[in-house]
Amino acid sequence: MKIVVDTNVVFSGILNSSSRIGHILIDSKKHFEFFSCDFLQFEILKH
Repeated sequence: MKIVVDTNVVFSGILNSSSRIGHILIDSKKHFEFFSCDFLQFEILKH
């Protein structure tokens, strides 16, 4: 399954890795293929 993730969702998962979205983003890599814009990596590294 392919999932498109928004920058805000990724930041939420990073800041609160024990949240539901954090678990989905971190623990589900083997089940899902995540997609986002190229700018996401820049934003994460910037902050």
